[in-house]
Amino acid sequence: MSAPQLTGLQKRASKYLNKAISYQLRPGEVIEGYFSGFDPNSIDRAVIQMSNAADKTTLPLMTVLNYFEGVEDDEALS
Repeated sequence: MSAPQLTGLQKRASKYLNKAISYQLRPGEVIEGYFSGFDPNSIDRAVIQMSNAADKTTLPLMTVLNYFEGVEDDEALS
């Protein structure tokens, strides 16, 4: 059986795999961890491996992509 094809968003996001993310959901609630892959149950969700190795969560893939592309833009400006 062949591996599933990646969507366009997944292809864009795949270059950020295993990179650290610190994303504020709402005031006082921050997700910190590593972008570890894609949710097998939903093509538009990214899996975030939390700092505690046993914990994982998901975020919308577009949110993760915007985060990393924004970080790159900020680094280019400095």
